[in-house]
Amino acid sequence: MSDPGVMRYIRTPISDEQAVRDRVQSWENYTRDYPKLGVFVAVSKSDGAFVGYCVARHVNFDSFIPEFEIGYTFLKPYWGQGLASELVPVLAAFAFEQTQAPYLVAFTDPENLASQRVLTKNGFELFGQRQVYEGISNEYRLLPSSMPLLP
Repeated sequence: MSDPGVMRYIRTPISDEQAVRDRVQSWENYTRDYPKLGVFVAVSKSDGAFVGYCVARHVNFDSFIPEFEIGYTFLKPYWGQGLASELVPVLAAFAFEQTQAPYLVAFTDPENLASQRVLTKNGFELFGQRQVYEGISNEYRLLPSSMPLLP
């Protein structure tokens, strides 16, 4: 959360330790209320190393928003290795199974072309733009019928 490069397309980096603890506590509170949703640790299949995290949750953790979002964040050393392309279909299948949502959303900064390619490759379609988090994001949507088959 503190690396400006990693957070470039997500939100302002957080370097204050208490602010990070508060954010993680809010994630834990959400998972307590919605046990099969939230933030999940992403680890390397080869050695179990922490590579980042992913989310399957209500948009912005707000249960009053009747939409569910998936997303991911990886540490820089793991960029460009196809991890997002491997993760997205599994995470989407999981989110649909847990929520029975009619569609899922994913948001990208309009300049984040790499994530946009990952999403479209995995059946997401550009729906428009939307104010989320700290700015305007491209909103992508995935219907269950548009999901690629899992390997």
